[in-house]
Amino acid sequence: MEDLSLDDLITSRKGVGLTLLSKFQKLNISTLRDLLFHIPFRYRDTSEILNIEDFKSIQEGTFLAQILETKNIYTRTHKVLTKVKVTDQNSSLVELSYFNQSYLTKTFKKGEWYIFDGKITEKGKAKSIYNPKYEKYTGDISKQKHLGKIIGIYHETEGLSSRTIRNTIIPIEKDIKKIFKEPIPNSILTKQSLPLLGESIEQIHFPKDKETLLKARERLQFDEMLKIAILSEKEREVRKKLKSLPIKEDTGLTESFINSLPFELTNDQKKSIEEILKDISKTTPMNRLLNGDVGSGKTVVSALAILQCIRNGFCAVILAPTTVLAQQHFETFQKLLKPFDIDIQIWISSQKSKSKSPNSLIVGTHAVLYKSDIPKNLNLVIVDEQHRFGVEQRQQLLKTKTNIPHYLTMTATPIPRSLTEIVFGNVEVSTIKEKPKMQKEIITKYVPYNKRDDCFEWVKKIIKESNYTQQAFIVYPLIEESAVLDAKAVLTEYENLRNLHFNTFSIELMHGKLKEKEKSEILDKFRKKEINVLVSTSVIEVGIDIPDATIMIIEDAHRFGLAQLHQLRGRVGRGEIESFCFVIPSKNEDGNIEVVDRLKYFASHPSGFDVAQYDLERRGPGEVYGLKQSGIPQFKIASLTDIDMFKRAKSVAKEIVKDDNIDLDYILENIFR
Repeated sequence: MEDLSLDDLITSRKGVGLTLLSKFQKLNISTLRDLLFHIPFRYRDTSEILNIEDFKSIQEGTFLAQILETKNIYTRTHKVLTKVKVTDQNSSLVELSYFNQSYLTKTFKKGEWYIFDGKITEKGKAKSIYNPKYEKYTGDISKQKHLGKIIGIYHETEGLSSRTIRNTIIPIEKDIKKIFKEPIPNSILTKQSLPLLGESIEQIHFPKDKETLLKARERLQFDEMLKIAILSEKEREVRKKLKSLPIKEDTGLTESFINSLPFELTNDQKKSIEEILKDISKTTPMNRLLNGDVGSGKTVVSALAILQCIRNGFCAVILAPTTVLAQQHFETFQKLLKPFDIDIQIWISSQKSKSKSPNSLIVGTHAVLYKSDIPKNLNLVIVDEQHRFGVEQRQQLLKTKTNIPHYLTMTATPIPRSLTEIVFGNVEVSTIKEKPKMQKEIITKYVPYNKRDDCFEWVKKIIKESNYTQQAFIVYPLIEESAVLDAKAVLTEYENLRNLHFNTFSIELMHGKLKEKEKSEILDKFRKKEINVLVSTSVIEVGIDIPDATIMIIEDAHRFGLAQLHQLRGRVGRGEIESFCFVIPSKNEDGNIEVVDRLKYFASHPSGFDVAQYDLERRGPGEVYGLKQSGIPQFKIASLTDIDMFKRAKSVAKEIVKDDNIDLDYILENIFR
């Protein structure tokens, strides 16, 4: 037996030269570990071998047949059509068709037996079997490599098929169990009824049957969840040792603040306030996520925490993802805290106000963390839109001083409970689902493409009848036309809207390529009602607050995740006037049942938590949150909705983090990932 190591380069395998290596590297595969951790994303069960008559009846499947005749036919539409006539032991006949594979007349020799896997396609009255997979029959099904068993289908790249990937792994199949060292203690595996890692990797690539495949998948899912759980527990243990200065609640001040508000707090707001004030009164730093629906009143909750912090003799910072949002927060906190004479500064690239008091609130973007003159008595950091706030920036907070500030993150992208458990396992979560009583529900309508013009006419009528006080957003997915994507672009549609539909209105264009100053100027004009209709990309999705914007039209709405549509919907309905949101698919998608159902679900569900859960189950977290910027883990096999699996992994993580005899780094380096 050759001496194999998981760190061996795949070029050590026979047949893998530099050309094939470059293709493997497109799939992030360079070593044997990478290769064996590149697992099938689905399976095809070809273990049931049918006779030809049963195959014809079912119209798909795997059958064993003998070659009778092969011939190439040269046609106008296809360069070469290879016809293969085959029979089985019952003398049933069937004809197979292959496109542009003329060499098959030499491959398939008369009298040889092959296993075929495919399906019957109907075109009009004609029935054909196009390009079925094939493998020469060895005389023993157990010795087949590609058919006659459960076979994995891998993520592929150009020039690198599942068959090639499988062929690269087959020569080391018998060595897999030997080259994997088991990182998890046997006692835990026994307790959790999980197989060994090497055994699971072998079965995930070459499953004996469905039962062993499911058991192997369970082990690898557990490993992925365990990694998240261990990191979460480690961070929790580190945080326990950190020290912060307590912010004691002045109950009279809390009462005065609540009485100063022109509205009544919801029960969810009251509960969140209670949880936050309790956290900041401790000597360990608060680490809490305020998970609230759009327009649920998170800012008011954070304002009270800021007020208590400043009255305790400390500084507070609130960080926004953009200067436009920072400016908006600055204005909002000035209004909310006006009765309490709080020094509020704004620190953005174009403006930096001077401190009038040693205890102040600084409103800015994430760049504030890197300022050398950040106050020494900073004791509360609030980050708006957590998923836009990088890991490096979070680490920067811990470098600031001996006493760590209390840390509150806020997000208006509703995160279902299953995700908060897994992604924010080391973070306490406060959730605000209720909307303030004075806030009217936004009326949302699905608009078929053929009613698009009627929708624009209705919008014009509403704006005119309001004496041009009501305003509208019209949103598009792209800035410029794309040769690849069939989607409307904001630059083109702006011209169409200005010339065809809204030629008597004041209409303006905004998108992500504009400078922050230009965006601020446009939003300022919109706020002052100098603009009736703002045409934009999704750059407006987070936090923009224009009370008189009452209409939102989203074109090519199917191109947005439902959570993102909900964010866009939240840009209207900020005032007391009844507001509307219209979602319109593209002309080509108007008849797509899946698209229509998704958009109709969105139109009938006002809760951001509902639409996020719906999208999470159907489209996955990548579509809902955009994984790269969210910090949400990308699993190969585990599911972010599998809360029970995470609870199992979490209980094991707690156990092994506390056990000094267990090498955590070794486990993290060697479990499936």
